[in-house]
Amino acid sequence: MATSPTDLQCTLARPVEVGGIGVHSGRYIDVTLHPAPANHGIIFHRTDVVESDNVIPATIHYAVPHQLCTRIQNQDGIGINTIEHFMAAFHGLGIDNLLIEIDGPEMPILDGSATPIINLLTKAGIEKQSVAKQVLVIVDDVEIDLGNGRHARLSPNEQLELDVCIDFDDSLIGKQSLVYSHDTSTFESNLADARTFCMLKDVEAMRNSGLARGGSLDNAVVVHDGAVLNDGGLRSDDEFVRHKALDCLGDLYLFGMAVRAKLTASRPGHALSTKLLQAVMARPESFVIENPAEPQTLQTGTWAYPEAAVAAHS
Repeated sequence: MATSPTDLQCTLARPVEVGGIGVHSGRYIDVTLHPAPANHGIIFHRTDVVESDNVIPATIHYAVPHQLCTRIQNQDGIGINTIEHFMAAFHGLGIDNLLIEIDGPEMPILDGSATPIINLLTKAGIEKQSVAKQVLVIVDDVEIDLGNGRHARLSPNEQLELDVCIDFDDSLIGKQSLVYSHDTSTFESNLADARTFCMLKDVEAMRNSGLARGGSLDNAVVVHDGAVLNDGGLRSDDEFVRHKALDCLGDLYLFGMAVRAKLTASRPGHALSTKLLQAVMARPESFVIENPAEPQTLQTGTWAYPEAAVAAHS
């Protein structure tokens, strides 16, 4: 179902807390998600940082390259890693406005999927606000090709649709593809429980690079020579491509609002998603914004997105 111009923005009904291990840092992290006013957006606040700017809006303007996860970072170099599963849950449930307090540099991985996050958000309750939902509508194709079969395109479409394909050497994964038409119920039933995954042969290299220090069979599917090492196996035969689609949905929410477009992605990854969204921002004629927010004066903890685009299209 396409996002309607009359749909209202949403936030949580009350604050909710969650804690867990960061998959790459190995640190235990506490997070509190607070309701936020309309047009606030999704904004992170690093409570463990006191002598630098500790506010990081979750938008493409703050996305920076990072290995194996999505990272946002402000001008003081303060950032948050591995936000993609939370962003997918926010996008999937249509939550527009949150202030997220976090006492470390990485969001908890939980079980590697978005299901525990959805359960958390549902427990807190989702509350409609009195302001219409902003929607970024693609009106002209934007495409990125990073070589080696990695390419992505956003095209005009009547609703958000993902057409994702992956290709891995391991015989268990191989080539998989998925076409997904976005709405909340389809997100919960088709994408939310798909877990992140890796190859056993890559684990040592990742840990030597300072990554996956918190990774385990409790928070990732591990594949070795055509077999899954986790007790219980896969949650679906195509769990791998479903998780890649989940990641894409999360990364698309770095537009800072709902999206109406078709994403076609081959061998997707966070770097490809970031490049694609940056290419869209570099071509303001490729999109319009429904229900743009009134430009606001920047203040700590508040932000209006994207000011340049709003000015261009309002």
